[in-house]
Amino acid sequence: MHRATRLHYDFRLEAGGVLASWAVPKGPTLVPGDRRLAMHVEDHPLDYRDFEGNIPSGQYGAGSVIVWDRGTYSLAEGDDPADEIAGGKIKFILHGKKLRGEFTLVKIKPREDEHGDPWLLVKDRDQYADPRYDPAKHPESVKSGKTLADVAEDPRARTWQSKPSARHAIAPRRRANVRRDPVPRPRSLMLATIVAEPFDDPDWLFEIKWDGYRALCTVEEKRFSLVSRNGLDMVHRFPELAELAGAFASVPVVVDGEIVSLDSKGRSAFQRLQESQKKPAGLTYAAFDLLYADGTDLRSAPLEERKALLERLIRNDSLVLYSKHVIGKGKALFANARKQHLEGIIGKRLGSTYQERRSRDWVKIKTGYEQEFVVGGWTEPKGSRKGFGALLLGVYRKGTLTFVGSVGTGFNAKMLAQLSARLRSIERKTSPFANDVIANAPVHWTTPELVVEVRFSEWTRDDYLRQPAFLGLRPDKAAADVVAEIPVKAR
Repeated sequence: MHRATRLHYDFRLEAGGVLASWAVPKGPTLVPGDRRLAMHVEDHPLDYRDFEGNIPSGQYGAGSVIVWDRGTYSLAEGDDPADEIAGGKIKFILHGKKLRGEFTLVKIKPREDEHGDPWLLVKDRDQYADPRYDPAKHPESVKSGKTLADVAEDPRARTWQSKPSARHAIAPRRRANVRRDPVPRPRSLMLATIVAEPFDDPDWLFEIKWDGYRALCTVEEKRFSLVSRNGLDMVHRFPELAELAGAFASVPVVVDGEIVSLDSKGRSAFQRLQESQKKPAGLTYAAFDLLYADGTDLRSAPLEERKALLERLIRNDSLVLYSKHVIGKGKALFANARKQHLEGIIGKRLGSTYQERRSRDWVKIKTGYEQEFVVGGWTEPKGSRKGFGALLLGVYRKGTLTFVGSVGTGFNAKMLAQLSARLRSIERKTSPFANDVIANAPVHWTTPELVVEVRFSEWTRDDYLRQPAFLGLRPDKAAADVVAEIPVKAR
């Protein structure tokens, strides 16, 4: 039983002087006729058969291992197990402490978009069959009685030195005679159109809307980048994310996702990314789309195919979170997002291609009002407050910056000081707004280049913000791209 990138079971049979090995994601079963996917992987040395302990980070199979079951086996058909395996089918009888009776391992044809060497592990009908058997109800090692958690926490547990994993080694080069599409360099990312309310539709999938920094991850053999929508190097801001260079099982690869800070319940919050220059708690890259893999430009491939391949390519799921989805049931997901105090959900049309623009094939439905605004000035502070009183906010409408309100709450003393210095460095004498500014204190103007994230209760009839609160700076957003997000009809 092996907790590496994901929890799975490693099934091994001694054959030809080595351990022929299969990874069984759902584990073995005694339920007669049940077919369990078993991915045939590289052979392991015989001295690995009794190993129980931890494989260090950065090595192949990094994680914790217990001897979930062990014993001997005999062939039910044939004379040489190595020959049977080479032929694509082996029938055998297990004499283990947990698993007993006749089983079959048979090679199957991979799906069109599937990688690796898939087999099926099947429990044959005999006196050891158990229709109610669940391997998860038997989590202890037959060697020590320990669980995976016990081994992971044991400082005296054995370690196994394997080899560098994909996190620290470049994936093998593809053969030179295989045609490869060039790695895409998109000028912009696919963006969603905001709509007024959730909907159900079997032709759409729905995901949680992540609340963080949108970033495109490109991993090549000698090059790695993680850039925001406006081209900022996000590894400079979050150095820990350099580990993404080894987080995927295929190189080159181009992944679209969001840099987020997750709490203990898996909820993202943009503000946590602002709180410290140190590593934010729960720093994660939420991956939701795949633009390139296995030498193929996937932007014209259907959405569901891109996502299915993306899920299989993730090796380091402690750093990369695959953005799961539901089909058709947008209303229920939205209700759950609101209950969990999340920002909202994203709807994506099944079969849609990846378009480098804002599209109606992707829609976003927010549980509240939150968006970016351009800072065009500030007001002088009152009383004991230092720095500034409020930021003057605007959005672009038909190419001109329009004043929509001011925000004076949500700042701590450190942010007031940092922002005040930044504002004074871009101060100018004239207003950048096309309309009049309403303020209750003397104003100062700035060049409209600073972008901030603000939460507010609603837009008023006069198109001003009601009850705005500052959430953080948005260096990843270009000021010229900031417009008012007014919801439209879903379809």
